[in-house]
Amino acid sequence: MAGKKPTISDVAKLAEVSAATVSMALSGKGRISRWTTERINKAIDELGYVRNNNAATLKSGKTGLIAVLVHGLGQAFNVDALKGITSCIDEHKKVSFIMIFETQAELENRINIALNYNVNGFLIVSERDNNERTLARLNARNIPCLFIASSGVAEQPQQIGLNAHYAGNIATRYLINVGHMHIAFIGGHPKSLDRAEKLAGYFAALKEHNLEEDTSLIIADSNAGALADRMAALFSRSPWVTAMICYDAATTQEVISAIKMRGRGIGKDSYINRDIAIICLENVSDTEFFSPSITCIDTSATQMGWNAARLLLCHMDDDKQPLQGEAFHPALIIRDSA
Repeated sequence: MAGKKPTISDVAKLAEVSAATVSMALSGKGRISRWTTERINKAIDELGYVRNNNAATLKSGKTGLIAVLVHGLGQAFNVDALKGITSCIDEHKKVSFIMIFETQAELENRINIALNYNVNGFLIVSERDNNERTLARLNARNIPCLFIASSGVAEQPQQIGLNAHYAGNIATRYLINVGHMHIAFIGGHPKSLDRAEKLAGYFAALKEHNLEEDTSLIIADSNAGALADRMAALFSRSPWVTAMICYDAATTQEVISAIKMRGRGIGKDSYINRDIAIICLENVSDTEFFSPSITCIDTSATQMGWNAARLLLCHMDDDKQPLQGEAFHPALIIRDSA
């Protein structure tokens, strides 16, 4: 016959503390010394105690599960944001329920699975512009949800993202301040709200410095494979261009190839060597295969993920705490390309 399962009282007796102290240690609540926590953990291991989470859930009405849904792991931003999210959730002794999705149908499926496990909140790492349907569905069930994205539109509710206008503006202002007057903006889908915000920041910087707004220097990445041809046309009609702002890392790679095909270099010397300066509006690691290293926007993905998780957890503990969006003001990482 199997032996009796150890209880909280058994753990408390072996650790020489009260049952209430053991309960607080297990839930991560209260002020318990490190020494006491170590004794409790040692007693748990010796007895083989396993907490009855079902009973704890019935008592509190909370599972401590946070659904973390990530739109693919191909982007460095998503991976870094996930690190920040899980770090914060672990720190608060909650449990991350991580699932990956690629399509809207998969997202709906992952939400259904998470709801079946009675998760207490959702953190969704996604670049989608149409998050309203998901938010409406979860808000109707009074389940808190936040989106985390490397792109962002000002005042978008329940989304932690970059201030896209500021990203475009700070990159353009930097180039102007180091002497560039003819700056191209390359890449991004023409219907992207994020691109529109970054372009607005670009135009605002030009206007602030009384520089002409030349729309012929704006190239959208609407057709795969067409960017190289449009870059060649840009060089032919506007050979005086000395700097380029690239929408993302993929665009940056294509732009570098196009510049080198023209026999030009990339860098800060636009006068003697006729280099073209490049800034990427996406975080590019200095270890990635770019030569020279690329000046870029710092998206602070890990911090954004941590902040989003912290905001959600605070709201879960006290629903009077507002669950609002937050627009990060990115910094510029200065390297060799500009």
